[in-house]
Amino acid sequence: MVQRRRFPAPNDYSISVATERMKDGKWSSVATIHQTTPTGERLIDLPVLDDVRFASEAEAESFELNRALEWIEQNTPSAARA
Repeated sequence: MVQRRRFPAPNDYSISVATERMKDGKWSSVATIHQTTPTGERLIDLPVLDDVRFASEAEAESFELNRALEWIEQNTPSAARA
């Protein structure tokens, strides 16, 4: 079964991570970044890494959460981070 959790992130962002246990017993995950705008919400899906699997759900979730936080850090204008 797929598990989805939403996490707070800096500035006007939040992060959704979905994890799933695969047939081989290992875990995979994907992340979506949510950016609140004055008129709605922008969704940014991170590329799926098909060949990356994890021994636990916690590892899979942590990996995607860190990828999303890194994306936010690299793509947020420095003035917004001040």
